Amino acid sequence: MTSPAFLAMREKVLAAIEANPAVGPGSPAMLERMNDPARDCGFEELGFDSLARMEFCIFLETEFGITLTSGEVETRPSINAMAAYLAEASAAG
Repeated sequence: MTSPAFLAMREKVLAAIEANPAVGPGSPAMLERMNDPARDCGFEELGFDSLARMEFCIFLETEFGITLTSGEVETRPSINAMAAYLAEASAAG
């Protein structure tokens, strides 16, 4: 079962990806994977590089007050891994 906190953070991660001018789903199948919590999608598959990670971090901070470093994004290389990390971090306080 997927927790509500995970799903909420996953939506924020998806919003940051969708707003990122440096990346995007390459195909309808990739978009379908992105939007299915039971399936995961790697940031590298979406074209993330250092600029995309920076844009991702800026969006999360300005839109949701979530502060991340580019390194934190790099070590959590997928939508689900990042959402799980953010859900855990928000639960810890």
